[in-house]
Amino acid sequence: MVITISQGTEDTGSDYVVRTRLGSIIGKRYNSYKNQGTLYKFLNIPYAKPPVGQMRFAKPQPHGPWTSPLNATAAGPICYQTVTPLSKNFKLSEDCLQLNIFVPNNFDPSNKRSVMVWIHGGGFLTGSGTTYDGGFLALTGDVIVVTINYRLGIFGFLTSRYYKAKGNMGLRDQILALNWVRYNIHDYGGNPMDVTIFGESAGAFSVSLLALIPNNRGLFHRVIAESGVANSPIALSNGSFSTIRTAEKAGCTHDHFMPSNEAFLQCLRAVDPMQLVNATNAFISELGVQILSFSPFGPTIDGELFRREPAILLEDKTSSEFNFFQSLDFMIGNCENEGSVVVGLFPAIENQLHINISLGVPTMEMCNTLLPYLLNERIKSNNNVLNAVCDEYTVTGDLSEQGRQFLNFVSDYIFIAGTTSSLVHHSNNLRGSNTYQYVFFDENAFFIPNSPSWYRGSAHGTELTYLFLYERLKSQIKYPEGAEILVNQMRSYWTNFAKTGNPNGSGLPLWLPFDRNSSHPFMKLKSQGTGMGMNYRKPYMDFWMKRIPAMLSECDQTSCALPVVG
Repeated sequence: MVITISQGTEDTGSDYVVRTRLGSIIGKRYNSYKNQGTLYKFLNIPYAKPPVGQMRFAKPQPHGPWTSPLNATAAGPICYQTVTPLSKNFKLSEDCLQLNIFVPNNFDPSNKRSVMVWIHGGGFLTGSGTTYDGGFLALTGDVIVVTINYRLGIFGFLTSRYYKAKGNMGLRDQILALNWVRYNIHDYGGNPMDVTIFGESAGAFSVSLLALIPNNRGLFHRVIAESGVANSPIALSNGSFSTIRTAEKAGCTHDHFMPSNEAFLQCLRAVDPMQLVNATNAFISELGVQILSFSPFGPTIDGELFRREPAILLEDKTSSEFNFFQSLDFMIGNCENEGSVVVGLFPAIENQLHINISLGVPTMEMCNTLLPYLLNERIKSNNNVLNAVCDEYTVTGDLSEQGRQFLNFVSDYIFIAGTTSSLVHHSNNLRGSNTYQYVFFDENAFFIPNSPSWYRGSAHGTELTYLFLYERLKSQIKYPEGAEILVNQMRSYWTNFAKTGNPNGSGLPLWLPFDRNSSHPFMKLKSQGTGMGMNYRKPYMDFWMKRIPAMLSECDQTSCALPVVG
């Protein structure tokens, strides 16, 4: 039963009460949400008990019902993290495991709308679901959008040998949120048997990893991975190293000879949460250019959720993980210049290498210093492979072009090769699941404000404002001409895929599936230029997916057992 209990303006909305399985909840109804249509918002809904005290670093527990009406009319706190311009207006709290629901048009629990669950990015260190406005996607496609918070940094990805705190708690938060959706979204008119998970960067790593956990079968049915896949070299983290180093900064000593180290965890549980954030920042700042080589905190092989590397799982077509992966419809894509993720490290590179990045990247510094930092231990210890990578991305006598090629290397190695490999493994499958690829090309200087003059291309994360925030930011950001057309196209593609597994629809440029013959079609998302391309960066993909694995197969099998990309 649904009742409106008070009126408000179009801007403030009116309170709206819904009786659900867990108790009554008070949300907001907007008659004309940003002139897009009627929208219902329910914010700050707890899906897990507060992970505080002895629950810090522990597996999340379901929140359960509430006894009095739950006020879901205002955004809640976000999980502890370094304060950034995106998070400065939100309260930080460990009691942050909540989700937000956006319901379009008419509210009716008997509806069976498709559901899209957004998992935010931020390197597993920053970000929140609260930052993203799911209303525009919901109204475009008549779907329900859910955004979630999950624990970040050491809170979500502490790794220890203690069986109660082995890591991946942030991923377990995501899984618990998906379980909440499964058992409760019908109260909001959603269909729990028609759920798409989608995310960007760390969120894309997350959704791709969740698609390799067979126990998640039934929680979701389609996946959209934006700028990140499970077999990326930075999808997993050396969490134990980061945990120990961060703990030292916070005054907690790790005893390597203790099998459980429960005292170590008890020490960390007693530390003020902001002190743990500051300790993490201190640890990361000392890494300098070394931060290029790994993610400080993030998912790890814990022996429970993951027993083997994702790249190996994708090669094992007999595994239950691969079977689950292929059963899901997949859309995977990237921005043109994913290498922008290292632009923020340019000051550290300049200081450490004594070079002027504004002029470009010297070939010698790229080959002798930067590539070894970025390539993992298995590759950089092989001089033949290192030399081949250097040759592939070397430009003679042009510093600025060498800089662009360095960023292309970062894009290809960390993002594009894994994307292409995942698409190949998923396509032409016997399960009849759909496979689609996109590349986003719109460039906007707002996203890389301090980039050198030679930088160009669509930066990592640029597509997010098109999907979620265009109406709020178009007066502050100079978008390319025709951006509004692309905004509407992308929102339609994304929601069509969520509803049917196929992004195509009336009035949209035709999007061919990835596995059409061997041409590997991809959608070029570009203002005034959306259309199909074929075999994205094929020469470089052949280099990473054929030539490098062939070279590695010639070395010692113990050190080269893991594929470069799965």
